[in-house]
Amino acid sequence: MALVARDWPPIHEQTKGTTMLRRVISANDENGNPVFTEDSMIEARSAEALPGVAMHHIWGADGRVLPRDGSQPSWHSHFPPADGWRFVLLTLQPGQAAAPIDAPTESQLEELEEAFPGLLTTVEPGTEGMHTSETVDLVVVVDGPITLELSDSQVKDLHTGDVIVQVGNVHRWVNRSSKPCVVAAVVVGTRFETSTAAAS
Repeated sequence: MALVARDWPPIHEQTKGTTMLRRVISANDENGNPVFTEDSMIEARSAEALPGVAMHHIWGADGRVLPRDGSQPSWHSHFPPADGWRFVLLTLQPGQAAAPIDAPTESQLEELEEAFPGLLTTVEPGTEGMHTSETVDLVVVVDGPITLELSDSQVKDLHTGDVIVQVGNVHRWVNRSSKPCVVAAVVVGTRFETSTAAAS
């Protein structure tokens, strides 16, 4: 099917209250020829219990064997298992940390779990969003600034174009600026050594 060229809205444009993002997919047809299989707008996920956060789950898989026809593999959790991966775009509003609210209601918890399955289990209680996962996170700041905080008050202010590699460490994201910030990440599920001393 031929796709019609058109002008698409920028990343922050709001459509019915939900941030939309254009996603283009290229793959292979039944004869092995390269084709564009999708050119569409996808909605961000959000939850009342995670204020200021909108996230596009652009693509992902729970394993390494994938279809070549552009159909999206099935995946089941916010963070991938070992050998799985996610491609996401996070938009964080001004003055917000990417952190769940205190004492969410049952309905808010259900909404959060539906939008971001398993996310809450990675958050350390009482830390305002500090979390860790069995992943390597390959991150680029698309529109900064944004602050990356580690435990023990370790902080880095990051700007547009900066790249970050996170290797299974505790962290949280904070937007201390006056405008929305955007980061893109490929999150790769892995298995870590049982002790950091094993690498020495």
